[in-house]
Amino acid sequence: MLYVIKRSMVAILASILFVFFSANAFAERLTVAVSKPGTETNRFWAGSTMWHVMDPALEGLVHHDVETGEVTGDGLATSWESDDDFKVWTFKLREGVQFHHGWGEMTAEDIVHSYKLHTGEDAIIPTVDQLRGANAEAVDKYTVRFTYPEPIKDLLFLHGGRSVMKVYSKKQFDAEGLDGYDTKFAGTGPFEFVSRSPGEIQYKRFDDYYGQQADFDELQMRFVDEAATKLAMLLSGEAAIADLPRELMAEAIGQGMKMVQSSLATIQNDVVFNGLYCESGDEACGDHLPWHDQRIRKAINHSINREEMREVLFPQGGADILPRYAMAEGHEGFDPTIAERFEAEYGFDPEKAQSLMAEAGYPDAFEDPTILLINKPESGLPEVPVMMELIHAYLSAAGFQVELREMDHATVGSMGRGREAYLIHPSKNAPPRPTQVAFRAFYSNPGGPYQGWENDWTTGKIKAFNASTDASERDAIAKEIFNYLFEQHVDIPMFAIRAQLAVNPEIVESWQFPGVTSSGYGHWNYVKAAN
Repeated sequence: MLYVIKRSMVAILASILFVFFSANAFAERLTVAVSKPGTETNRFWAGSTMWHVMDPALEGLVHHDVETGEVTGDGLATSWESDDDFKVWTFKLREGVQFHHGWGEMTAEDIVHSYKLHTGEDAIIPTVDQLRGANAEAVDKYTVRFTYPEPIKDLLFLHGGRSVMKVYSKKQFDAEGLDGYDTKFAGTGPFEFVSRSPGEIQYKRFDDYYGQQADFDELQMRFVDEAATKLAMLLSGEAAIADLPRELMAEAIGQGMKMVQSSLATIQNDVVFNGLYCESGDEACGDHLPWHDQRIRKAINHSINREEMREVLFPQGGADILPRYAMAEGHEGFDPTIAERFEAEYGFDPEKAQSLMAEAGYPDAFEDPTILLINKPESGLPEVPVMMELIHAYLSAAGFQVELREMDHATVGSMGRGREAYLIHPSKNAPPRPTQVAFRAFYSNPGGPYQGWENDWTTGKIKAFNASTDASERDAIAKEIFNYLFEQHVDIPMFAIRAQLAVNPEIVESWQFPGVTSSGYGHWNYVKAAN
């Protein structure tokens, strides 16, 4: 009933807002309504959830096939190799790549410069610590080498799918400093930066781009979190693309819009039991938290009806229930038996939840029994607000004392970096990371700013996994870790999701993208204009 009322209110509000927007569909301009980035800055390394608004202009070293998502040599790097220990990585660069705004050719010096920017003390990109530690050197004009003290098997992921490092112009920096980036940064992507103002960013097509040319002369991104506003913008022609919550997708389609979808699952979504920084001697350990008790973590999982939530949140499909966060088929340690055990260990079972709560003495055994749920935006996942409201309703019905509080993404990240995030919040693994990257990001110190689980057993096993270069040994250790995390109920796994967006077919004919970027969508130069 709550969902029906909410959806009706959103639809009515969208209809009201419709009259405030005049049709503004120009074939030469592509206007997109997307969720707000965590930070509005031109310094990619100093922002959070910036991928979806910076990808049109800034590139990593490697590209991905537009259909399969496989790493290709079609980008800034045409080839690469590592030594047998995965410590030394050498990249050959494409010759003749031009920076925007006349800043000249991209060379190895720009890669070294960008590496230093993205691994400095002010870098706050999630998982950037995994990029740190290398000696980066320009071997010659078109060759760059990274030498790490420890094996780093998944470096390509950090330079491609995750795009932890974007490439900026050293020549521009030498001439203008960071102020130049703040005013008019130069990248190498298919669109070049024009301007930024509160709530939007403007690009224009870069005619000297070395790859697939964009169909549209201009790209305008409008930052909008309100679902009703985005729907109204789409229906009125104010926007040609919108990252609508999926419960509104059917309404948009009913009004003549079409849906585009990533070819691969692009997001693993979970809800994080943060604050469990509990290696021996760690004073940050939240042993006062109700979810420090494994029985409470399991009870919370049993309180949530994921099947019902999937029907509400993803009526157009494109989502599967996720049995183990950070585990993905094709990556090290994948164990299909975990999915077989999921229903017994995590399935909706209110009676079992209440039995576990009673066994743990909840609420009387806890000085503060409050379960603090945070509702924060997640780029590429616009249904998070409804998801968190539903989880709040489920936990309340089970007998938990629950508080739902809104908080912005950057604030949660800052609390996480300070190791004082004693709360439960939504998060995502996007795109599904290679196992080594995922373990470091989510389950070890220093990890990322949005993770909260550490203990001696996990840390020891992850260190052994990272140090090994034997494929079978690595797979066995990773599988052991995934099973342990599953049995400890260290988080609340939710869904594996393909990215979906609504488009106006009078402006956009099609959009092929694999879903391997952190926002789920990308490859902006592959948005095809309608005839």
